[in-house]
Amino acid sequence: MNIISQKMRKLLLVIALPVLASGCAGNIEKLNADTEFGPAPQAYQQTIKDYFAQELNNPEVAEYVISEPMKFYRSQPSVAGLGGGIKWHAWVAEVGIPGKAIFKYLSSSNNELTHYYVRFEGNNIDTVYDGKGYESLKNETGFTVGEYASIDNITVTAETAKVISTEKAAEEAELINSFESIRALNKLYKEGIITEEEYSLKKKAILKI
Repeated sequence: MNIISQKMRKLLLVIALPVLASGCAGNIEKLNADTEFGPAPQAYQQTIKDYFAQELNNPEVAEYVISEPMKFYRSQPSVAGLGGGIKWHAWVAEVGIPGKAIFKYLSSSNNELTHYYVRFEGNNIDTVYDGKGYESLKNETGFTVGEYASIDNITVTAETAKVISTEKAAEEAELINSFESIRALNKLYKEGIITEEEYSLKKKAILKI
């Protein structure tokens, strides 16, 4: 019985493969350029900023790179001739935000923009795509109607780079001042002007430990 079952499975697989291949080979529906999208969202930049202000760890240092709204649609490929079609079509803007505003703690990612797609329904945000969702919309099942400027090549804006550089310099200066203060305290301790306990307490206060 097992031998017959294995043969049957192989036979079914041989029959099914050409059907699956024909279904997966294409059949990704394209949206008609005349499709009605409605008017582009108004005041979309402020709407985007207001949304992310509630989501970011450090919104006060957020600097946004926002594309113009684009007519965007998502196709779902058919499998074996089943399914497929247009999943949705809407106005979408691409957004880049520096890691310094997104992440709670400092990291190397602070010098790069994290990208999002923001999908609108009228003047309101319907869906925000990040991470894998953002990447999936950039594959062959996501399309724009028309040509639009991309923000793909932007990694960090000049203003953000300036802020990062200034804050890094300030942190280094504070660290140097801390070392100088500890060195002066150590001299006072060695000269017997302050006790070991006083030296230890002041040192911890300087290092904020």
